[in-house]
Amino acid sequence: MHEPPVETGTFDAGPEMDGSSTTTFTEEDVVFNVVWTGTTFSTLTDFTTTVLARSRARMRFIANACPPSEIDAMVRFSDRHAGRVVEVMVASSGRMLRHGDCLDLVLNERDDGPLFCLLDPDILVTAPFMGVYLRTLDRCSAVTSGREIWSDDNIRPNGHIGVNGEIFFDRDGFVFGSPHFALYRSADLRATTTRWGVGFSSAGSDVPEPAREQLKSMGRSYWIYDTGKVVNILLQADGSRLVHIENDHLVHVGGLAHFLSPPEPTVSEDGTLIREWGQTANWGEWEGQGDRYFVAGHAARLLKARAERTSPPEMPTDVDATMTAKLHTLRAAIATLDHPTDR
Repeated sequence: MHEPPVETGTFDAGPEMDGSSTTTFTEEDVVFNVVWTGTTFSTLTDFTTTVLARSRARMRFIANACPPSEIDAMVRFSDRHAGRVVEVMVASSGRMLRHGDCLDLVLNERDDGPLFCLLDPDILVTAPFMGVYLRTLDRCSAVTSGREIWSDDNIRPNGHIGVNGEIFFDRDGFVFGSPHFALYRSADLRATTTRWGVGFSSAGSDVPEPAREQLKSMGRSYWIYDTGKVVNILLQADGSRLVHIENDHLVHVGGLAHFLSPPEPTVSEDGTLIREWGQTANWGEWEGQGDRYFVAGHAARLLKARAERTSPPEMPTDVDATMTAKLHTLRAAIATLDHPTDR
């Protein structure tokens, strides 16, 4: 197995790292599309605020099965941050859509200029962070980021039949990219989605035959693909370059929105429930999701205590050293929400 070509490390703020150096794109070109589900906005508002405070990027809020009270809260947030939230867009007021469906809706109905960008709502930033991504776009068509705190690695397991969201690399180093944080050159992205008839929601069986044959010819034919994976593969088939970079100033909990507002099962014609991934009381029981669920649950309890101004939950003592380190990272990141030194 080859080492994935990931660029990683802590990128310090400064003239070359804060977006002030000369690049093709500027922070003002960035409009992050943030999909909010259920009642997550009220809990994760401060995460979003860190991104606005430590960059000049703007956002679009996409409400996905959010109650009216949450949409009203988004509008009030937009009013308080004049010009930083370009739109509160309601993707669905009923059943929760897939993340990719919401992104496709925006891609098809909106035009934010030279870039198409996305950001998970459970990402916070601890310092200025955009410069490295903008400079990277000078030499590629897309750059992604956002390794989850809970994840040990982001390489497709041997024999795995799909490309999960947390899988950023194939075993030979091919870059699948991340669906959590991404900046695309809009023209290149739209050329690929149009040519192949795919979108961020393309998951496998819905991929047109020519695109499926292309995936197969590249050795990237799998049973199921998470958000954006098919687009990212075919973007590279079209000759574009995709780069994945980790940045220690960007902290992604992972699974927190799903923990706070899980999707509801579909009701079939005979009245029985059709459960898809995560539509259970404890999706942490699903294979490979134990750490994700555990970290998300601890994060939710930390945020609840913070909102209620009570003592944070104690560090668990019955976990191994690896999980202990993950929780320390989580707690340190959430603690920065109480010390907004650069807002």
